[in-house]
Amino acid sequence: MFTTLPRSEGATRVFPEDLAATSLYTFWVGVRADAWPHGVHLHDTWHSYASRGVMNGVGLTTVGKPLGRRKRAATVNTGTCSTHSNGHLHIFECSTLSGWRLTESRGDRSMRMAGWFPVATVALVLAACGGGGGGDGTPPLTEPPATGTEPPVATQVRVIDADTVDIDGTRYRLFGIDAPEASQTCRAWGRTWDCGAAATEALMSRAAGMGCTGSDTDRFGRVLGVCSSGGDDLNAWLVANGWALAYRQFADDYVSEEEQARSNKRGIHRGEFIEPWSWRRGERITGEDTFTAIASDVLDVEALADRMLRGDLTGVYGQWMDDSVFVMVDDAVAVSFGGSPGNTPSALGGAVWRGAVVGVDIRTRDRIKGRAVIDIDEFARPDVDVAFTGLADAHGRARADLRWEDIPVSQGSFRARDADGTIEGRFYGSEHREVGGIFERDHLTGAFGASR
Repeated sequence: MFTTLPRSEGATRVFPEDLAATSLYTFWVGVRADAWPHGVHLHDTWHSYASRGVMNGVGLTTVGKPLGRRKRAATVNTGTCSTHSNGHLHIFECSTLSGWRLTESRGDRSMRMAGWFPVATVALVLAACGGGGGGDGTPPLTEPPATGTEPPVATQVRVIDADTVDIDGTRYRLFGIDAPEASQTCRAWGRTWDCGAAATEALMSRAAGMGCTGSDTDRFGRVLGVCSSGGDDLNAWLVANGWALAYRQFADDYVSEEEQARSNKRGIHRGEFIEPWSWRRGERITGEDTFTAIASDVLDVEALADRMLRGDLTGVYGQWMDDSVFVMVDDAVAVSFGGSPGNTPSALGGAVWRGAVVGVDIRTRDRIKGRAVIDIDEFARPDVDVAFTGLADAHGRARADLRWEDIPVSQGSFRARDADGTIEGRFYGSEHREVGGIFERDHLTGAFGASR
């Protein structure tokens, strides 16, 4: 019906391109009178359009664009009354106008619909939207490759970097994500590290059983694909583990995975990084490394930091914070490391840092944990008081509190040694937000960390 309406010369849409905003309502009333079926509301056609599009295999991103929906969930809500979940399967049901049931499997990100669909007015919406074309100059939201079936397992897999793979001679660019370049560096705990190589290694670890599916190509001739291994969507897995970002300029399929990785400080989210698209334009992290470490015995702490940044926590017992880490390694070596400003806190008054302590009884090898409080009474004359309280082993057996008082601070560090044992610590972070260190006393070897 819309296609029969007169249009301005050269116009691609029903609404005249030169129509003044003040006369739009009057024009629309005329359109409804001439072409709109009696008793049908414009809002109802949104449901019908979305239902019919998805039923015919059109992805949610494409369906949602003419409706002004940039998020897949918002498109689902166009025709959704209620939702419930069963594991990884999310069910959307509605018994109103369209009377449809929609199921989405996050594993294959495909849509299937069943039921009756009134579709007589779908063409009206498509025509009114000019076929869904945009005109704002922003990059289009790319449609994810159809993945209704599990892709065949490759016989030859070559990982180029964390978002590019060769599968049996075909090069795939993983759809909807952007990972650090293979040579890209990031900074965490005051230390520059090879985050691009780590991201590449992460994808290589999933190469066994990998398969990819897709048909569209990018401007470099690479197939835009979704890859999987062991039933997992590897595009989503990379983003959820902090080894790639959602490529929001082109798709929003993996935004929730990125938010999850950021909140849990996984992968590159453990510290500073440059977005891959900005790195390719030449942007780099500025400033110098401030990494420093204390250990109770000989240990390659930089190698330990690299291992932890890659997610390998084998033999590690403790915690990491924003600017520092305090752990026991193999229940034998206490370690504290991070980015240290190398100077003493200074301000009016004092401050208190609160956190935790972990350790091992060197006689029984039992692990212990408790609370840590580090206190500076007056920054003008800085010395620290340290208290470890609530100490208990894995069996719940309590240990006596440990305390040190009036330890002088110099260049952001403090140390005390007596007949009962030793303690050594330093402040971390550009604003001395954290403090950490190691200690030995009462047959305990341990590490501590706290923040203010």
